[in-house]
Amino acid sequence: MVSRSILVRSVIVGLMCATLPVSAQQQEARPAGPVQGQRGPGPEGRRLAFLVGMWEEKVSYPAGSPEQKAEEGTGRWFARPMMGRYLQFNYEGTGSVGPYRALGVLAYDREEQNFRLFWFDDTGGVGDYRGNFVDENTLSLEHRGKVDGRDFRERISYTRVSPAEIHTKIEQAWEGGEYRVYLEAHASRTGGPPQGPLRREPAPARPPGS
Repeated sequence: MVSRSILVRSVIVGLMCATLPVSAQQQEARPAGPVQGQRGPGPEGRRLAFLVGMWEEKVSYPAGSPEQKAEEGTGRWFARPMMGRYLQFNYEGTGSVGPYRALGVLAYDREEQNFRLFWFDDTGGVGDYRGNFVDENTLSLEHRGKVDGRDFRERISYTRVSPAEIHTKIEQAWEGGEYRVYLEAHASRTGGPPQGPLRREPAPARPPGS
């Protein structure tokens, strides 16, 4: 990622309990489009359940040229259900650009019939990613915008390797060029998503006499 506001972020928030891949018969039984008056996440939204939980990951940044060396980083994140329809992501990590924190919301848009991820980070960056499952285990989302006046695209792919492992790949492209891998991350599940309201940051201590 060129800046932390563009870094896409390893990962997203939870709806339900983690599930195994859906069978071909179950896929055929899915409604072809949105259902009027439907409550809850619906069958497409439930496909996001594999992201739910607490995760720790190892991140690798490939070298941009033969003269550079590959770099490594680490991250921690959780995804949990929000209002029965959305996945909420909380992420923090350290990588090639230093500490990084972010919040994301992921859901299925019934009108557009695609998945949307809204991503907010600690530099003030806001991303709007859209996409779909390219196969039974891989969700691919793309953001298009401008950075410093230049056309920029970023693609994030989340692949379920097993119920306890996720592989994330982030690719970037500038000015109509081809995508290049920015980072890859391997996350391992460490537990279920936290319950109840999020813990607030402690207020800074006031100096005596203030």
